[in-house]
Order: sequence, then C-alpha cells, then structure tokens
Amino acid sequence: MRPAQEVDVHLVFPGVTEARLFPYLSLPMLVSYLREHGVTAEQSDLNIALTHGLIQPPALRARLRVGGLDEFDTTLLEFAVEQHDLLWRTVVGKEPTALPYDVGFRLVNNLMDVMLRGSALVRKLSTLSDALATDEELAGDVGDVGDVAATWHDRLAADMLDKHRTRVLGISVAFPSQLIPAFRLARMVKRRAPDTIVVLGGQQIMLRDVALAALPGTFRQVDAIATGRGEPVLRALGNGVPVEEVAGLITARGVSGPAPEPHHLAQNPAPVFDGLPFMSYLSPAPQLPLISCVGCYWGRCTFCSYGNRSRGGAYQQLTQHQLAAHVEAALERTGAGFVAFVDENCNLRLILGAVELVRARGNDFTWSTRNRLEPLLTDRRFVQRMHAAGCRLMSVGYETNSQRLLDIIDKGVRADQYERIVEVLDEVGIVLRLSVMGGLPDETEQEARDSREFLARNAHRLGIDAAQMMIAEPATLLVEHAEHQHGVTVGDGAILQSNDGFSYLAGRHGHVVDYAGASREERAAWLRETVRTVLPGKNYERHPRWKQSSPNASATGLVLHPWVVHSDGTLLDLRWRMHYRMAREHVTCEPPRLVARSAVGRRLLGLLEEAGIGSS
Repeated sequence: MRPAQEVDVHLVFPGVTEARLFPYLSLPMLVSYLREHGVTAEQSDLNIALTHGLIQPPALRARLRVGGLDEFDTTLLEFAVEQHDLLWRTVVGKEPTALPYDVGFRLVNNLMDVMLRGSALVRKLSTLSDALATDEELAGDVGDVGDVAATWHDRLAADMLDKHRTRVLGISVAFPSQLIPAFRLARMVKRRAPDTIVVLGGQQIMLRDVALAALPGTFRQVDAIATGRGEPVLRALGNGVPVEEVAGLITARGVSGPAPEPHHLAQNPAPVFDGLPFMSYLSPAPQLPLISCVGCYWGRCTFCSYGNRSRGGAYQQLTQHQLAAHVEAALERTGAGFVAFVDENCNLRLILGAVELVRARGNDFTWSTRNRLEPLLTDRRFVQRMHAAGCRLMSVGYETNSQRLLDIIDKGVRADQYERIVEVLDEVGIVLRLSVMGGLPDETEQEARDSREFLARNAHRLGIDAAQMMIAEPATLLVEHAEHQHGVTVGDGAILQSNDGFSYLAGRHGHVVDYAGASREERAAWLRETVRTVLPGKNYERHPRWKQSSPNASATGLVLHPWVVHSDGTLLDLRWRMHYRMAREHVTCEPPRLVARSAVGRRLLGLLEEAGIGSS
C-alpha cells in the first residue's frame, strides 16, 4: 500500500448529484489558485466515484441480495452484472461498441436510481436540520432492507481520506442533494482524524450559511462555514492561519476575522483537473467546463439566487484575452475537444471573441453556452459567427412567452423575439435546449397554455432538457420582497419546498410558496401537461411515447435489442422502463427473435420496431 500523501488542503465534491457528465468546476478552480500561491492541494470527486462504484458487479450483486425489488429492477441489475464490461466500455470508456452510447447512458441512470432508492444518502429534506441527522437516525429509515449505496459511499470516502492526509478538508456543496452526504463525510473525517479542519463551502452553503450556523449540532460536525469565495479562505487556512482568525468564515464562536479580502476571478489561473477522472465522466466525449464570469450581468430575475447575488457591483468577468488564455491552457492540459461554458448567463460577445482568438492560434474545438434568449440572437450574422467559431449547443431557461409575466419576474427579454431566435438558431445549426419553468407569480391557466403551445409549435426546432417548478430560494428578490410579489405568498423558510417529482433528487429547495387562485399542485399539473405533450425533437434520444407510429408499420420478424428482455409473455425495455404485453395469438417469441403469426402480428411488430424494441 502506497503511503498517504500529505497536503495542506484536500477539496472534495460529495455525492449525490446528477453532475456526472463532466467535473464540477469549483474544485479545479480552487486547486489551481491554491497551488499557484504555494499551498499544496488535491481534489476528489466522491460523486463520480460513487457512480463508478455502484455500477460495478459487487455492488449490483449486493443490492440483489438485499431484495425488495420489483421485476424490472431485478432484471435491470442482472443485465448490468452480465453486461458490465460492455456497459462500462460504452459509457465510461467511451469506446464504440455494440451498445449505443445514449442507450448505455440511460441504463446507467436507471441503475443509479435503483441503487440509491431508499438510501440514507438521498433522504428527503423537509427542513434544513434533516441534513444534520446522525448515521444512527438515518439508519432507522433503512430498517432491515440494508443500504448498499451508503456502505459503498463510506468505503470510497475512507479510501479517499487514506490517500490524502490533510490539515484542511474543504467540502464543496453545489446542490441540496449533497447536504446529507456532505455532513456524513464530515462526521467520518472527525471520527478518523479529529484535528482535521473541516470547512463547508459552495453555492448551497453561501445561500444557507446563517441558517446552517444557527442549527444545533452543526459545529459538532464541521469547524467552519464559508460565507463567500473560497480562494482567500482556503489560502489562509492552508498557510496555517487559525480558523477563528480567517475572514469569511462562520465558526462556533460566530463570524471570524475581519472583513473578507476582495477576490476577483481574474486572479485565478486556468483550472487544473489532475486527481479527477477527467476522461471517465459520463458525457459521450470528454467535456471541458469553464466559466467567463462570476454572477450574472443582468442579475435581476426575481427567482434566481445566483444572479441576485450580483447586485451591488458583485458581478465579475474576465477579459477576452484572459478567457482565451484559460481556454488554451485547459485544452492543452486535458486534450478535450469540447468546451462547456457553464456560466449561469454567458456574455455571448465576450465568449465569441475569446473563442475566435483561440481558434486563430490553430486550436480546433466545439463549444456550448448557457444564456438567456437575448435580443442579440435575432442577428443572423452574429449567430452564424458563433456557429463558424464552433458553437453547437445553447442551453436556455424558458419560463413563459407572456411579456406580462416576463416583466413581473424582471427577466429582461422580449417574448416577441422568441420565435425569431428559435428560427435563426435552427437554420444556422446551433441546437437549442430549454429548461422549462412552471409556477410563475400570477400566471393564469391560459398563459400556461399559450406558453405550452409556443413550445409545441416549435418542437421540431428545440429540445427540452428539464422541467421544474419555481422555487423561492434564500437570498432571492422573490423572498426578500415577498410582500410585493404578484399573486404569491412566501413562507418563512422553516419548511422546505422542493421540485420533488420534476428534478433529480427533488432539485432546488426553498421557502414554501402559495398562490392566489390555482394551487401549486394545479400549476404543477399544467407543467406536467407541457412535459406530456411537447415533443423534445432536438434531444439525442426520444421516449417511445413521443414517437409517431406509421399507419403502414409492419414486420414479419424482429430481433430484440440486447437491453430488451423477454419474460413470461412480457417485453421489458430496460432503457425506458417500459413493459409490453405480447399478444401470443399473434406473436411468438423465439429469443432473441419475435415472429409474427398473423397480419395483426406483423402490424404489432412494426409498431414495436418503431418504438425501438428491436430491428427487423
């Protein structure tokens, strides 16, 4: 066994989130900064490590032994054990195999759902104090069923801690679903090495720092909570400054140190990714995440906790030359061919200028952005420049096409330009994917229907990546000025409201929102109707229920795809969790082939082929 590496700071991205496609950027940026300032630092992504671990045969077999599974879950786990090598080479190794990547990726996500279901790691947060529940309290939720996911989490965490002995352990919490695993990790560290300084930071901690600090038991599990940027805090701790003297922390004694020293994004070098399995994240090809700014230059959308923090001059961005230097250095270090600009709202002119500088030096790569439906995107020549410079994907938040509602939430865009923007992006060849939001203040059922009809009318030009209800997160204008909101009342935050039923592991959490008129559940039904009826035509995969059947569909025989299992007259599509009952008088099964026995059977096999069950 190799001796443990001694470092000043060890940064960890905890489970459990769906951020599995590429590294979350907080750790690579902090490690790069610390190293440049003489602090030894390492980084570990426990989230992707847990993903890799839970799809290994030993974990899958352990979950099968525990039991309590339905037929679909059992069949899926057995398939994954038998076909592990193929699944791993396709999704993690990114090799061309007999298994299409999009099918493999969906199967891995299905596996993770089964492996995590009922685990203490994904216990629902009804209040913030639930995140601090002890291992013994959480064990009561599992009972006699067992908790394979938590067992593997602890094993992987222990291995990680043994590999890097550190004075300071920083845990970066970007999503609410990471809170329970983060405190679980902190308790483990304190049991194993009580003198280790454990610091919580990240987006969710900055949103909830004061509330977390006020909870009984927080500082029995961690030493400090970071209230802002991690660079100066971790640099001071890494250099041996006592916790109580470091600015920008809350400890058991209260707010520590003087006012935090200012830190600008331009002080950060390009991020570094060593220590992370950069090539083994779950995107179809390695993706390089980068940011060009901190905050949002608009910053006024009332529901956006990230953008609202930019008020008062807090917004920062790089120059084109600085961003170009980051892109060039990171491309050279990683060998990636795709850059994902992951700003909450990209400055498109800035990014395009930087990319053109890098490409002019002979670097060939493609890239994506996240931004609003800016008026700039009605300019076909500008969009053509973006495409010529390698832009292939644009992710956008879509709330409504009602200008009245856009003005209420202060979105700062014009609904009458949406159609033109969608048209231009489609014609130029930049894929548009939307994250759709429901539950807007004062929205009427007719406005929700009109917004849905806009999406349906343009379904062949766009994709839908996610749907979620509006959440009143702390530190948003929605919460701060609740008494002035249109048609909503906002609770005090003691009880958490989430996107359970829409987002992965309930998504964002915030204050309870109640509505005048239609209830939240009625408004959620409007959003579900949008998901049900709008065809996501630009996504790389389509669920069978969105596929239109041909009236002439016909096949005499069908060879089942490997991920479609025949079981006692039923076909189980492990990719989509679909069950198909066979009409045995019309179709017989001679695995792996279905054979039609009548004209009706030929029609049925044709429909199954169109649904992606097999090929004729």
